[in-house]
Amino acid sequence: MQDQTPIFSALCRYSKADHLRLHMPGHAGGRGMNEMLQEVAAIDVTEVAGMDDFHLPQGIIAESQRLLARAVGAGESFYLVNGASSGIHALLMSMTADGDSVLLPRNCHRSFYGGMVLSGAMPSYIPGRIDDEMGLELAVKAAEVEQCLAANPEVKAVFITSPSYFGTCSDVTAITELAERYDLAVLVDEAHGAHFPFHEDYPASALAQGATAAVNGLHKTWPVLNQGGSLHVKKGFPEPARLHQAVSLLTTTSPSYPLLASMELARLFMEQEGHKKLEQARRWSVEYRKKINQIKGLHCHADELKARTAISGIDPLKIVISLPGLTLNGYQLSAILREQYHIQLEMETELVILAMFSPFHEVEDWERFYLALQEIAAGYAGKKNRPRQVEAPPAPQVVLSPRRAYQSAKINVALAASRNMISGEMVAGYPPGIPCLLPGERISEEILDYLFYLKRSGARIQGPSDAKLDHIMVIE
Repeated sequence: MQDQTPIFSALCRYSKADHLRLHMPGHAGGRGMNEMLQEVAAIDVTEVAGMDDFHLPQGIIAESQRLLARAVGAGESFYLVNGASSGIHALLMSMTADGDSVLLPRNCHRSFYGGMVLSGAMPSYIPGRIDDEMGLELAVKAAEVEQCLAANPEVKAVFITSPSYFGTCSDVTAITELAERYDLAVLVDEAHGAHFPFHEDYPASALAQGATAAVNGLHKTWPVLNQGGSLHVKKGFPEPARLHQAVSLLTTTSPSYPLLASMELARLFMEQEGHKKLEQARRWSVEYRKKINQIKGLHCHADELKARTAISGIDPLKIVISLPGLTLNGYQLSAILREQYHIQLEMETELVILAMFSPFHEVEDWERFYLALQEIAAGYAGKKNRPRQVEAPPAPQVVLSPRRAYQSAKINVALAASRNMISGEMVAGYPPGIPCLLPGERISEEILDYLFYLKRSGARIQGPSDAKLDHIMVIE
């Protein structure tokens, strides 16, 4: 019978063999470490005989990655011990060259910017659309992708995020069918969707919808140690050699074997038990969304979102709640949950809170969250002045590639004096979380007006070295 956990099995054999460890790491199997860490340290080894080579896998790592690819329906899969961000970087480095244009959402994860610095790619942005009720961008529309491709025939690849941080999925099938007409690859940041292949009533995975490649943050929804990720490509990926080189270039030469083992064991668990766990979580999600929607003053978003946006699916594990009938905002509600009920949310904005459940939460956890909301809502019922909706930023004017901007010298100037200069740092107002400036973009008069508008609006400003945005870094 084929060993379903070749990495973990090899680690167990090595641990039981009572070797005198005259090799890295220095703890020599856990010596000098806290008791809580010693059991894990017993399998924390380096690439000694029998442990394969992460950068040229031919043994247990190669076999484990083949099992991972089979489980998720990929042509080839890679473990990522630097997190999902390194997968984003590797795809950009393999699919674009210096000066190549890549189409991507304006509100994409910060790892996209890092990938463009590494690859030299030039961004072409898909315009963002803000949901009025939630104040967030939730999905990428295929029609907007088509408009961008028609206007930018030089684009070499399309990169999107699906699902969003909030569990809303774009129509990847429509986008991949569209991109095929232009002979373009569709690459998907699917960091929050690693569990999708294991249940038919969850959104379909990006690969199942025709994507060329997808990146998963396995630690987000699988029983995996933090920082574990994976990169999957379909059969016939156009740049396999460059991708292998990029993954190796970006990965530490001291990969964590406990992390690799946790990803491998989680893959086997998801194959054997994932459907059952996901089904139970889905049923509890349906039940408790309804119960939360019966709490006066709260609205738990669900399938109704699909009727008014380009959303093709919703992850049942992401619970997004608006609070239109409470005197609290999202930040205040989150603080009460944390300080008085010892419930830590994933995130919050002025208008919504996000609770991130996993297949491993029990019904008692769902009930505890529901009862806390019920009690808080009863004490804070009432109308509040709806915060002024922060407008979406104007279209950017990209002058320098992210790589060129990163490498350029920068100076600090007063914001009022920055008109028509080129930004040397990111500025984003939250909500909606869409950058209005990235390094290499011109601070046009329209952008400058928007920056002063952000300062007046009370939005949380992220990115600039001067948190008050009285000054800004620009390219010298």
